[in-house]
Formats: sequence, C-alpha cells, structure tokens
Amino acid sequence: MTAPPPPDDHPGVRSVGSPARTLRALAVAVAALALVAVLAGEARAAAWCGTVSTADRPATVTGRAIRVVYALPSDGVDRAAERAAQISADVDEIGDWWRSQDFEREPRFDRAAFACGAQADIVVVRLLDPAAALQANGSRFERIADVVVQGVAGFEKHLVYYDGPVAEGSPCGEGGGNPDGEGIAIVYMATCSPVPTEVVAAHELLHAFGALPTGGPPNACPDSRGHPCDSTGDILYPYAPTARLNALALDVGHNDYYAHGGGWLDVQDSRWLRLVTRQVRLALTIAGGGSVESDVPGLDCTATCATDWDQGTAVVLDALPAAGQRFVRWSGACAGSDSCSVTLGAAQSVAALFAPERFPLTVVVAGRGAVSGGSLRCTLARCVRAAPSYTTVRLAATAAKGWRFAGWTGACSRRSGACTVPMTKATSVRARFVRRR
Repeated sequence: MTAPPPPDDHPGVRSVGSPARTLRALAVAVAALALVAVLAGEARAAAWCGTVSTADRPATVTGRAIRVVYALPSDGVDRAAERAAQISADVDEIGDWWRSQDFEREPRFDRAAFACGAQADIVVVRLLDPAAALQANGSRFERIADVVVQGVAGFEKHLVYYDGPVAEGSPCGEGGGNPDGEGIAIVYMATCSPVPTEVVAAHELLHAFGALPTGGPPNACPDSRGHPCDSTGDILYPYAPTARLNALALDVGHNDYYAHGGGWLDVQDSRWLRLVTRQVRLALTIAGGGSVESDVPGLDCTATCATDWDQGTAVVLDALPAAGQRFVRWSGACAGSDSCSVTLGAAQSVAALFAPERFPLTVVVAGRGAVSGGSLRCTLARCVRAAPSYTTVRLAATAAKGWRFAGWTGACSRRSGACTVPMTKATSVRARFVRRR
C-alpha cells in the first residue's frame, strides 16, 4: 500500500482567527481495522423525537455552549427534518465517546427539552450565497462562518452540518477557532461518504477548540502542523478512516493536545467541556415581578429556579425588573442592588427582590395638627401619597395651637412625634391629636 498524499491546510477563518484544519478521506489502516475488531459495542444514541427550528431555544445546560447548526445554500432544498436524526445521533455519539476517553468531561452541546428528554437543539440557517458560489473550495469556509457565527461573543462555538454540493476532492470538513472564544467546525455532508459524519464532526470540533496549537506538540505532522502523525488511530490524524468513532482515540499517548503534561494548550482545560462529575447548584429565588439573567449563558429565570454549573464557574447575575417594577436588592450569596458576582466553588443560594416602583402611603389625621415628611404635608383628615418602595419615610407630627400629639397607630405605634415607615407595602398611619387641658 502506498503512502497517503500529504494533507492540505486551508486558510484561516476571519471570524475566529485561527487556521482551519482539513480532514480528507483515506482507506483505513490495518491497525485501525484491528482496533475495530477488538472494541465491544458502539455508542447508543437516543432516538430523535425533536424538531428543528430557525431560532435557538432555551438551553437545558449551563455554560459556554456548542451550537448545532444545519446550514444550506440560499437556493438549497431544506432537508433539515430528514437530516436531524443523523445529526442528533452524532451529537450523542460524540458525547458518549468523549466520556469513554475522559469520564469527567464531555462537549457541552446545546440541547433543548423535548417530549423524550433533552436532545440536540438543531438550528436551521439559510446562508446568503447560492450553491454555485459555495461549491468550490477557497472562501466557502469563511462564507459559512461569517453567517453562522452570530451568537454571544466569546461564549459559543458552532458545529455546522453543511448540506450543499461541494467540488470533487473537497475535504470532509474544516474547523478552526480561538481557544478562549469563537470556534466553528463544519461537516460537509455531500462528500466523504465512507467516513462516518460523527468522526468528521469530532475531528473538526477539536480544531474549533484550538487544537493543535502552534509549537509544543512533539508529534505534529511536518507538513500539517495542526495534526498529530504518531498514530493513525488518533481522532486528529490528518486523514479520515472509515472506522467508527469508538475505534479512535482522543490523543494517543496524551502527549500532543489532550491531558498532556506540557506547557502548551491542553484541550482538556477547554471551558466548552462540561465537568460531568463536578456540578454544583445555584438556587435562585425571585420575589416580585422581574427576571434574572447570567452573563455566561445558562440562567434566564422569571421565577424561582435552580441550575447546575461546572464547579468553579464565575457568573455575574443581572436583575431585570418588569414594567412598573424596580429591583430592590439581592440577598443570600450577594447583597446590594448592583450586579451579583458568584463563584460556584460550592452550591450557592441567591435571592432577588423586586417590588412596584411605588406604594401608597395613607396618612389619617385625627384632631388638629399636621403630619409632614419628605414631600408630604398633611393637615386634612386623610392624605394619600405615593412613596418609592422599600425606602424609609420619616414622618413628624406637629400639633396645632391648643392641641397636643397623643400618639400613632397603624404602621407606627409610638407615642412620640416622630415615626419611621419602611415602605415595603401599601401603608397606613394615623396621627391622633387631642386638646390641651
């Protein structure tokens, strides 16, 4: 058997800022075939029961997410409903395979809640270019990335299944990304038919995570520095096998890009990997009308809720009052009324209090005298003013000539002329004056 041709490197992706890496189809090596024979079973994906959508749905996982996208040319036939089962199965199989390589971690794919449970949230994106403009190699990767990468800056990576014609000899997929920011992995569904799509997806996803980094890895291919060349059984080997994903390894020898001891980038530390065995709970209580959102995607609650996060995650919570409401304060792990910053080294509880912007304050004057405080001055039998909620109103009672102050009732029960009212609800006070003898 002759040696395979050298792999090609494709130009960088403007939107993510790192070189895109390619994966070409190649007949599987004998060593890989032997490995398939001794491995027992395959990953079992949950049966697809969901629906595709043109809009992202609420996520069932917290943290930096990997969005799953079905992309087609502007003039392409939308076959998302037909392709969804395959895409969903790939997502499940990649998760199962990753945990078989590292039981503590798995890619944090974006999932939505369906009748049968959480499954891949597959978003349909119709690109700006027609099929003819995307068929040839060259700018296709960048054109797809420019449209797809539109999420929350710095918090999302994308796994894209492109369903359109590609030129003969095109790669199975391409991928690239900033280890700490955006990244994109593209599977070209019209090419490399002998190669399982989950293998292509897993390979390119590693490039979206930032592998292989420049410099450091000892086994980087001389003519394709983004790939290791120490084993054909490595998922990141530059040529694609026809073996299934569970026949391949995540960094053979752990000396190039995953769980290594070197000083260069280690994908095992990626924040797009969920810490399966180290989840901590953030319990949020909401009182009043409003919602709470986190800066890191995963928490968007309009009522009391609980979410699970990777241990050690730092999140910033913002309180958003509903119309006619104001945010009063945090309690629990946070205090005050500014943004709430929480580091989840262990389980934490936070409460957010909202209230109407103002509560009515009713003052009743019995006898001859006046009650004043702030902008209020009441000499009538009954006065009503609107006071800012959860602010302290200090009232003073002053008797008219020939009268004396006899005491408060209602929200105040003091006999002196000063009364402090915390406006935590609609409040009434009564000031009683009597004639002097």
